[in-house]
Amino acid sequence: MALVRDLLRARAGTDEFSGLARTLSTLAIDERHYWAGVFYTLLLPAELRREQAAYFTPPYLASAVLNLAVEYGFDLKSGAVLDPAAGGAAFLSTVAARMTSYGSDPNDVMTRLSGVEIDPGLAEISRALIAERLGLGARASIDVSVGDALRRDWEPKFDLVIANPPYGRVRPAALLGEHWKKVAHSGNINKYALFVELCLRAAKPGSLTALVIPSSFRTGPLYTKLRGFLRDEAQVLCVADVGPRDEVFADVAQDVSVLLLQKAGDLQQSDTRFCAISASAGVTDIGAYALPQDREDPWPCPTLNLMPRGGATIADYGVMARAGYFVWNREGERLRESGEADAYPLIWAKNVKPGSLCQPLGKTGKGTNFVSFSAHSPSIVRQPAAVLQRTTNNKQPRRLVAAVVDPAVYARWGGFVSENHTIVLIGERQSDVALVCELLNTAAADARYRALSGTSAISVQLLRMLDLPSPDRLLAAKKLHADPERAAVLAYEGSIPQTADRHVA
Repeated sequence: MALVRDLLRARAGTDEFSGLARTLSTLAIDERHYWAGVFYTLLLPAELRREQAAYFTPPYLASAVLNLAVEYGFDLKSGAVLDPAAGGAAFLSTVAARMTSYGSDPNDVMTRLSGVEIDPGLAEISRALIAERLGLGARASIDVSVGDALRRDWEPKFDLVIANPPYGRVRPAALLGEHWKKVAHSGNINKYALFVELCLRAAKPGSLTALVIPSSFRTGPLYTKLRGFLRDEAQVLCVADVGPRDEVFADVAQDVSVLLLQKAGDLQQSDTRFCAISASAGVTDIGAYALPQDREDPWPCPTLNLMPRGGATIADYGVMARAGYFVWNREGERLRESGEADAYPLIWAKNVKPGSLCQPLGKTGKGTNFVSFSAHSPSIVRQPAAVLQRTTNNKQPRRLVAAVVDPAVYARWGGFVSENHTIVLIGERQSDVALVCELLNTAAADARYRALSGTSAISVQLLRMLDLPSPDRLLAAKKLHADPERAAVLAYEGSIPQTADRHVA
């Protein structure tokens, strides 16, 4: 705290931080506040920081979220604001500055801002930053209290509830009451889902809630209750993609969405505005579209609606998808360096290279790792299969990255096992698996999965739902074009004659 206070006063307590202090003193106030807060969190023990999910909203994003709230009716001259996960006051200090720029008296603004922060140091920083924004002294009574917002009762009295809440799983015993049952399944209670419910509970009927949350809520199979709750309790005014994912928070890559809600009163459900937010381009509109009729269905990016539909899934190719089996850092004692009677070769995610047959090379890229089994297991893949990476990053040109397993693996070892960062595509025939694998590696299939999911983690359920052209149509397209990319486009567009025999190619 002493270091952060010195930085905010443009001086350094030690020579070690003098350069940082000078640099911060040259920044605009919102940037200076942001980096001071980030500096504090980087000094926290790593475990505590992960537990608190202390990753701050950058100034451009805080400003864009507030702009959306104002656009949809929040009154800067009279509205009361709550941030139940105040962090380094990214939202509250931005709101304070905007309110005073509209002519509000700083002392009046101070009475309309409320925050809660679980970390005492961050709460103190928040109060100091808001006071500086308002031009008030250190003795100003800024309402940012220390505590866990999830363990408090909330009355609906705020005109805007705005937050970048923490995320991470929590157990029911750690929570107050049973509000969690509205938004989460007992085996997957995520803090950010709980904060969504809290924020709507604290908002006045008809007022706004603005959230920066992980994009997993939009399509994840574990967030059906949250999606249903949002449809029941609010008008979903706007959903925005924020990116690139590795440029949102200072030192963590996370797929993030902005969600703007109007708490339900006598509201008629209308189309939801979709847009994208970035530091370079600001807010870019995509369009307004109706959310799915089924209240718990995924919310894909509306660009999916503009793409030609194929009308098939991987099941139509005779292929099924299942998650990789082996969690090496939990069962390391089962790893072997050489093949034994009870061991099978392990395929790692890094072994998957499109256009090449997948070989079970070791984690270091040399030799082969094996997993031992004490009994017969369905986790041993003995059928024709391809392996797909379960997690990708922005540096990879494709989200879907798959490769067919070399038939020599079955001939030599009788089967294989894949790790949990993979998805296995299994079929009765090698030709079926190869056809699906080639299709998934095309830009056309990749674009549809990106629009369907919105996150870098590949979901088995969403992969099973992914729209594909029919096998007949794809095989006919392959007869016309040897290039898989061009054939995939033609197959999706459906502008080719279909063949009655799906196995001619």
